[in-house]
Amino acid sequence: MTERESDQRDDPGEAPNASTESEQTEETEGASADTDHLGDILEETSLWPLLLVVLFSTGTFGAGMIVLAVVDQNPFAAGALLLVAGMTIDVLVRARRRKALRTIAKFIILFWVVSGGLALIALISGIA
Repeated sequence: MTERESDQRDDPGEAPNASTESEQTEETEGASADTDHLGDILEETSLWPLLLVVLFSTGTFGAGMIVLAVVDQNPFAAGALLLVAGMTIDVLVRARRRKALRTIAKFIILFWVVSGGLALIALISGIA
């Protein structure tokens, strides 16, 4: 045990399990770095074409998953759909608690909207 750790434990004003500032910044640093880039894309209007490309690219996979699970009744696609839906619910619940995840939650909601729309277009046009 170093002197600093022993000094921290002897300090009566500090709780024994309290984390230091450096540990707290390390925990939030990774989440804020990811959301900064997505926040830039959502806020900067010149980057919206990039957002559309990313959304429609990922939305195509989502639409394929929806069509395979619902129309073709593929059990593996249904499992993947349940897994992605579970992860979505997890992120949305965490986003209510932490402001840093709200941008990612918006992006995931847009993903589901685009996926549903593309799946509907595939069903109406007869592709699926």
